[in-house]
Amino acid sequence: MSALAPIVIVGGGIAGLATALGLWARGVPCVVAESAREIVPLGVGINLLPHGVRVLTELGLAETLAEVSVETRAIEYRSRDGRLIHSDPRGRHAGMAFPQLSIHRGNLHTVLYRALLDRHGDDAIRPGLRLRSLERRGAFVHACFEDRRHGGEVRLDAEGLIGADGVMSAVRAALRPGEPPPRGSGIVMYRGLSWARPMLDGRTMVIAGVHEHKAVLYPVRPPRRDGLQLINWVAEHGERFGGDTAAGDWNRPVDREAVAERFAHDRFDFADVPALIRSAEVCLSYPMVDRDPIDAWVDGRVALIGDAAHPMYPIGANGSSQALLDAEAIAECVAASPQDLPAAFAAFQTRRLEAANAVVLANRARGPEKLLQLADERLAAGEPAAGEPILSGETIDAVTMAYRRTAGFERESLEAMATRPRLWPQTRPSPAPRPGP
Repeated sequence: MSALAPIVIVGGGIAGLATALGLWARGVPCVVAESAREIVPLGVGINLLPHGVRVLTELGLAETLAEVSVETRAIEYRSRDGRLIHSDPRGRHAGMAFPQLSIHRGNLHTVLYRALLDRHGDDAIRPGLRLRSLERRGAFVHACFEDRRHGGEVRLDAEGLIGADGVMSAVRAALRPGEPPPRGSGIVMYRGLSWARPMLDGRTMVIAGVHEHKAVLYPVRPPRRDGLQLINWVAEHGERFGGDTAAGDWNRPVDREAVAERFAHDRFDFADVPALIRSAEVCLSYPMVDRDPIDAWVDGRVALIGDAAHPMYPIGANGSSQALLDAEAIAECVAASPQDLPAAFAAFQTRRLEAANAVVLANRARGPEKLLQLADERLAAGEPAAGEPILSGETIDAVTMAYRRTAGFERESLEAMATRPRLWPQTRPSPAPRPGP
């Protein structure tokens, strides 16, 4: 079976759905081909930084997202023993034009998916299509998919194809055959969601420890009636992960008790990490990986975005927000040159490649979490004098402001973008269903 679509987006995750919404809002039809047979909310928590929230606000999704997320007040960086190193105000609490949001990935995905269907119909996304091959001939890209729902093959002929299919991108593999697998960091991340009493003020994210052993904790929903709040936790530990660990698989279950024992000493007055791990419905592991930056995401009528283009370590809470910036940029460039997609894709690459690759390298250098290492070194050299902070304000500002500039969410940039018109009128549909318990 064959069909013609102006633009095919391979991958129905955050990057792919946001791109589809942005293209349709600018008058450019497209279709999303998603490999999963059914679109269901999956995953654990993520953070949306203010520049990512700005993109979603322009798509008219701010109110819906506010109903299923927590507006982050601050990120607290803490030492191995839980002492405060720095409390970094976030989003509107730092005087920015847009909030920072902590949200269940499934809630974000549902909001995007429902908006695409409600605005543009069921035909805007095709579930169960797994890319097998693509071929570029003249003014078309011919993409062949395995139909995982009905059997057989589906061929979509498009004027352009956008690969938004993640770390293990099939589109990237077609463009770059023989590329090595993702690059391991030596850090394994254990992730889960647990109901617990609110941590601190119920709106704060905590990163405690050092790069080789740390806990990242933040709420992803407001407290429910019994006073408990859904806490996303990430427990990271340096170890040699074996060859049987599938890079890019965020849903590999592991034994909770074994992980809790590994973090047995991570008990703080604001959170009991091993108790959170033991109470989680599921405990997942994922090796922290990225890929070396590349100098081209575009080949004629084919382009890569998001993790397919620039997978990065989940440091600085920036992966999803960078994907949203890609989605906005490629939609704007296509809308500006809809009759010349190779030129539009090239313009997108010029606009985004250098900036996103810089974030990949900044995250590899630990981004704002350099504060943890600097504090650990300072404490190892001796306790600060009474009343003396662990790190000076000058050191803290140098690290945090440099990262904000690199990632593109310093206050000046956001203020300059705050007056952009919305692409879709703000609406208040019924809240998206909440996955999980």
